[in-house]
Amino acid sequence: MKALDLKLLRDLWRMRGQALAIALVLAAATATFVLSMGTHRSLTETRDAYYSRNHFADVFAGMTRAPKSVVERIAAIPGVQRAEGSIVQYATLDFPDRAAPVRALINSVDERGRTQLNRVILRKGHMPRAGAPEQVVADEAFMTANALEIGDTLEALIYGSRQRLTIVGIGLAPNYVYSIAPGDLVPDDRRFGIFWMGEQALEAATDRTEAINQLDLTLQHGASEGDVIRQVDRILEPYGGAGAYGRADHLSHAFLDNELLQLDAMTKVIPPVFLLVATFLVYIVLGRMIRTERTQIGLIKAFGYSDVAIGMHYLKFALAVALLAVALGSAAGIWMGQAMTRLYAEYYRFPFLFYRISPGVFFSAGLLSMTSAGLGALGGVWSAIRLNPAVAMSPPPPPVYRAGFVERTGQVLGFTAIGHMIVRHIARWPGRSAITVLGVALSLGLLFSTMQFIDSSRTMLESYFFRAQRQDLTVTFVEPRNRDVIHELRQIPGVIRAEATRGVAVKLSRGNRSERTAIESVGAASILTARIDADGKELALPPAGLMLSRQLADQLGVAAGDLVHVELLGGRRTESMQPVSSIVDEFIGARAYAGEGTLSALARDASPAGSALLRVDPARHDRILAELKEMPIVLGVTERNAAMDKFEDIIEENILTMIGFYVAFASAIAIGVVYNSARILFSERAHELATLRVLGYHRSEVGLVLLGELALLVALSVPFGCVIGYWMGQLMSAMFSSDLFRLPFMPSRATYGWSIVIVLLAAIGTAAVVARRVTRLDMVRVLKARD
Repeated sequence: MKALDLKLLRDLWRMRGQALAIALVLAAATATFVLSMGTHRSLTETRDAYYSRNHFADVFAGMTRAPKSVVERIAAIPGVQRAEGSIVQYATLDFPDRAAPVRALINSVDERGRTQLNRVILRKGHMPRAGAPEQVVADEAFMTANALEIGDTLEALIYGSRQRLTIVGIGLAPNYVYSIAPGDLVPDDRRFGIFWMGEQALEAATDRTEAINQLDLTLQHGASEGDVIRQVDRILEPYGGAGAYGRADHLSHAFLDNELLQLDAMTKVIPPVFLLVATFLVYIVLGRMIRTERTQIGLIKAFGYSDVAIGMHYLKFALAVALLAVALGSAAGIWMGQAMTRLYAEYYRFPFLFYRISPGVFFSAGLLSMTSAGLGALGGVWSAIRLNPAVAMSPPPPPVYRAGFVERTGQVLGFTAIGHMIVRHIARWPGRSAITVLGVALSLGLLFSTMQFIDSSRTMLESYFFRAQRQDLTVTFVEPRNRDVIHELRQIPGVIRAEATRGVAVKLSRGNRSERTAIESVGAASILTARIDADGKELALPPAGLMLSRQLADQLGVAAGDLVHVELLGGRRTESMQPVSSIVDEFIGARAYAGEGTLSALARDASPAGSALLRVDPARHDRILAELKEMPIVLGVTERNAAMDKFEDIIEENILTMIGFYVAFASAIAIGVVYNSARILFSERAHELATLRVLGYHRSEVGLVLLGELALLVALSVPFGCVIGYWMGQLMSAMFSSDLFRLPFMPSRATYGWSIVIVLLAAIGTAAVVARRVTRLDMVRVLKARD
């Protein structure tokens, strides 16, 4: 082994504490990169393989009722590879031990138990068999959540008639990777499930012999999705079609795609923070190391070692730290990625989901860490190369202190001698002090920007469930009804108030932009639902025209006063131009609202009640649910409190897990920055501290010189960290928002407080470790040592 390599090993061991502190910061960057990239790739590859093997459709269309012969016409459209028609029907399941109705979405399969598109994967049991109309296959999540087994029977209300179903299999399908019931915000596997039934059995149950209400198709390579959708809409128009749409608008795919976008955003925002801090740490540590080894560098050069060899020696020091970081970060990233994958497996229904990382992810993570460490080492390497042997072997010139601004300020403020020592040393090294402040500030900013997601979620929860949704129950009807149904509901004992609400599927267009959404409306006297903007103000529905959410308005590129083209999807397929009366800042979805008169003019069906909002007497809650469950016109009932509890469970399980990771990451930055700063301060001031002890200063006073400087730098970093966190939080909220929801940036004071406390605890604990060395200072050895 070469002499310089032996020296490198000794230097790494001698400075193992500082090297490990830098490695922790780089490891955090590596772990975040491996976590997000690995999880992103695992989800993407699993999704693509699942979609491909099970022929997930490219275009989807629903209609009221169409003959099966329409499938052949659709298949003949240029660009269509395969088309398949089926029946999809909502049903209500009766669990005797529950008051609340449980909903199911039943899909037809052919008499051989197969589908060509959106193929069902059988996990257990068998598919429905011909001549057995009672047999169904249920999705795995529903079976698990309700503790059901193959062979169990359920009473179901399908299309107004009761039928006993026998579960003969457990399955999964690519079009239900993520499934939620109509009107729900998050999945609830106890209350909503996916079923598959034989085609003839479902035809008989829904009175659709030789008819379909769902069409799926795949496209040939290179086919234009937009052209195919337009031709599909033209063919299905007489059959009450709600309009064809592509994968991007498919609910299951959209939620999964949103998750992938968030993972991608995490990769772009978080690792650069760690890499920046690590670059500065390597710069100050290696710079200090080279200053203390001036004499050694001069001797090495005098013995004939080249500048390149010396430069590579110090560069190897930085790269060795980076290699250690890559090893630690990769292991941590794999562990965290596996934990995240287990969480995703609970909400996304894949037949398999394994955390797999390609060698390219590790290579990219290693390259980023090496580049960061190498950039930090450049300044020190350059100073080592430039040193002349004769100059290097002579002692460096002593620092020159003079009474400057800092000194005069200290005198005015009445600083003690120790106080002067602290601020004087900070002023002597402004660049290094600034790096310490910036590093701790970035730690605080990162922690705050991630913790504020809890506040964002709580704000969404409060705005949607507490202020906008004031009903106890939402009753969804099989099809829109007239106002008589509201009078019927009011007659149920315990119903305090009942209000009609309606939503119609539409396509809004402006120029070359168009979006599929629903226009929602309630009566003018409604009090059980409201439109709440980001400022907490309640907005009334416009007397004419449309009210658009900010997200939908941005997607269409419209502002208040503009006209949009409204095409009704389904029903009479009316078209009209409507003015945008107002814009509302909302957090959930891209939505549109209209007054009851406007919506009635669009729908033209005299059926203003698509669902009903109920406020009920809590004492009669279960009885009301039981009565609703017996009504054939009721498709399902959503309980606001149950939906809210489910939403909170998801927040606690998913977001708090991620917060735990980032608390560790932010602490790693604070520990790395404070530890290196403390060690450098101690090495620089050891002679000074020992002299103070000889002059009679107590150990606590000597320790205060060191810890006071660190404390002042950390205190200065707090306001900067809050500012950095504020802007980082806004950036991350914007990047994590999607078409499905918009994260509000509304941090609480508690989030600021907890972020500061966590960073301060990490800094205090790290400084205490170094402070122990002050108490054990060997004065004789230090005073004899040569600077």
